[in-house]
Amino acid sequence: MAPPICDISFDNSHGVFFAGQTLAGQVEITVPKAKKVKSVFLKITGQSCVRWSESVGTGTSVHYGAREEYVTYLEKFLDSEEGGEVELKEGTHNHKFSYKLPPDCPTSFEGDFGYIRYTVRIVFERPWKYDLTYKIAFTVVNQLDLNKISPPLNVATVQENLKQFGCGLCRSAPMIMTVCIPMTGYVPGQLISVVVDVMNKSTKDISELKIKLRRQVKYFSHSTSGKSKSVLSTLVKYQCGGVDRNKSAGYERRLLVPPEPPSRTTSIIQIEYFIEVVAKIPGLYGCPRVKIPIVIGTVPLANLDKSQAQSSVVDGRAASSRSSNNLSTQFLSTSVQSLKMPHSFEESTTRAAVDIQEEDEHQTLGAKPFTPRYPVYKFDGNETVRSRPS
Repeated sequence: MAPPICDISFDNSHGVFFAGQTLAGQVEITVPKAKKVKSVFLKITGQSCVRWSESVGTGTSVHYGAREEYVTYLEKFLDSEEGGEVELKEGTHNHKFSYKLPPDCPTSFEGDFGYIRYTVRIVFERPWKYDLTYKIAFTVVNQLDLNKISPPLNVATVQENLKQFGCGLCRSAPMIMTVCIPMTGYVPGQLISVVVDVMNKSTKDISELKIKLRRQVKYFSHSTSGKSKSVLSTLVKYQCGGVDRNKSAGYERRLLVPPEPPSRTTSIIQIEYFIEVVAKIPGLYGCPRVKIPIVIGTVPLANLDKSQAQSSVVDGRAASSRSSNNLSTQFLSTSVQSLKMPHSFEESTTRAAVDIQEEDEHQTLGAKPFTPRYPVYKFDGNETVRSRPS
């Protein structure tokens, strides 16, 4: 017997909703031939899940994991009396749904060892058989206003690494690497200006400098051991020239923040970002490096000085959309009141679409592969964040 054909669509065409916003859409079910069911219902869920395994000893694996629930909502479209059966009639059935998301829902994320995922599914509860399900995922974004973080993020940060080679009387003069960024809070679509100055008075040559925007994701289990696992990813990278011994050099590179979830330092999945500059030295020597933590949010810093505002400017080509599925800037700029500047919702570029089907789902009518989308701002010379006199 041919199964039902299902489709779920949202009232907005990009499938992105903010925590506290109303999720609304409609379900279309096409039934080729009438069939008996116990019920037909819609279920909205939001949860985070973490799991990984580690080898201990010889051939033994220890499993770690954790789970948190954020959303559970059920709405019945068709129901039988006292657990009996009811006929789902042939034809097309349309149902609208609406649900106000809790304001504390964390932002969607898909990672190597866990996820924060929100789904809408249609369930056909059948007598004496496995349920049939069809589901899709949607993105939730929890706003992180960079202007409300303390201590303030609109302050320039400078960090230094001093490295000497050898020991005792044979110790070399220092190699000093200084790294400066104009502020420590950014949003996707914004440029991070990184200035590196190297004064190499040592006896070693620096073959190259690497300037990176990196992300660290920490997954935490609920075990008594408090076990955790970290994954580092490089989001943007530039390779610069080297600095010979007894020479000095300076470099400035601007890193475009890609579509990424905001920083998160609570719960079982924590997301942090930092700028890293590495001086590569040939041979068996430790490579000097400087790390500067930054915060990625969803509402950009305001009241920047002139140099800070100019460092965020992206020319037309760099700011243009890299996703063929982006919506028009004019439409999106009015989609959420708190996003005042032109923006789009773009898919994460660091992970391919994932299969959202769960292991315990025996028979499904389909589950669309999913990639979360995040707000990406468009910065240009006329629409950059408000600047204060320098």
